[in-house]
Amino acid sequence: MRFFSVIFFFFLSHLTYAQFNSRLNLETSYGFIIPHSNSLKPFAENRPYGISLHYQMMGLSEKKWSACNCFHYLGIQLSHYNFADREVLGTASSLSGTFEPIIWKNSSWTFSVLSGMGFTYLNRVFDEDNNPDNVFFSSNLSFLLFLTPRLEYMIQENFGVNLLFSYNHISNGGQKQPNKGINFPMVGIGMSYYLNKSNLPVYSAGRISNELFFFIEGGFTTRKTLGQEGRSPSLSLVFGAVKPVSAINGIGAGLELNKDYSLTVENTRLEALMPSPYIAHHFLFGRFDFSQRMAVYTQKPFGYVDHLFFQRYLLKYKIHQNLSLGISLKAHGHVAENLDFRMSWEF
Repeated sequence: MRFFSVIFFFFLSHLTYAQFNSRLNLETSYGFIIPHSNSLKPFAENRPYGISLHYQMMGLSEKKWSACNCFHYLGIQLSHYNFADREVLGTASSLSGTFEPIIWKNSSWTFSVLSGMGFTYLNRVFDEDNNPDNVFFSSNLSFLLFLTPRLEYMIQENFGVNLLFSYNHISNGGQKQPNKGINFPMVGIGMSYYLNKSNLPVYSAGRISNELFFFIEGGFTTRKTLGQEGRSPSLSLVFGAVKPVSAINGIGAGLELNKDYSLTVENTRLEALMPSPYIAHHFLFGRFDFSQRMAVYTQKPFGYVDHLFFQRYLLKYKIHQNLSLGISLKAHGHVAENLDFRMSWEF
C-alpha cells in the first residue's frame, strides 16, 4: 500500500504543479502491412487495427523549453495492435516512451510530431513446426518504433480531438532470426483530456549557430554468430560533420567503419571491416538530434547482404556540451538489421 500511495502522490503533485501541462490521450487506428519481400506478399491484404492510451507531460519552464528550443511532451504509451491474423501474426502489446515536440500552434489547432520507442510482446512468432509462415519476427519480446504526425483541435478548454498518421515498425533488432520486421502505416482518430492546462509562455531562442561542426562517434551491439552458438560484437566508428541550415534542419556527411565479428570470413577478419561513406539529414531540436543517414558499402564480406546501400536512423541526446548518447537502427530498405547504442563527441 505504501508503494501505491507514493505513486498516487507523485501523480497528484504533477496535476497541480503549475510548471507542467499534462494530458491523457485515447486513440484508435487502422492500417495495412507493407510486404517488403516476396515472402510477405500473402499478408498484404491484412488490415491491422489498434488502440492506445497515452499519458504525457509538458514542462513550461524555460529550462525545459531550451532542451529542444520548443515546447514538447514526454510520455508513456500503452498500445495494443491486432494484425487481423490470429493464427499466424497474432497481436502486439507494447509499452513505449515518447517524445512529441510542438511544430505549430494557434488558439485552436496544434500540429506536432510524436515519436516513440518501446518494448512489445508478440503472442505469435515464428516456429519451424507450428508457425513457419511468420517470418516477420521470431522473438516474443521485440522492439516497437513509431513516428506519428498529429493534428489536434480543441473543442473545449480541456478537451480536444486528434487526427493522426503513424508509421510503425516492430522487430527484434537482429537478435534472433528470421527477423524481416513488420512495417504497418496507420491512420487514426482520438481524443485528448487535459488534466492540467496553462497557456504557453513566450521564450526567445538564443542565437542558433549555423557553423559547421565535426564529431566522432562509436557504436556497439551484439549479433548472433552465423553457424555457431552465442553472440559476437559488432563495433562502429564514425567520423562526420553537420552543417545546420535552419532552426531545426541540418545536413551532414561522414564515414562509418563497421567491423562485425558475427560474420563469416574466408581469410582474415579484415574482410568483415565495412567502410561506408554516407550523407545525412538532421532534425535539430536543441539537445535532441534525429538523423537519417544513407550509406553505401565500399566493401563487405561475401554472402553478407545483396544490398549496396543501407540506412541508419539515429536519435541522440546531448548530456554535456560536447558529449551525446543515443540509439540507432540499421536497415536495408524496409528490413531492419540491428539496434545499437551510440556515443559521440563534438569538436
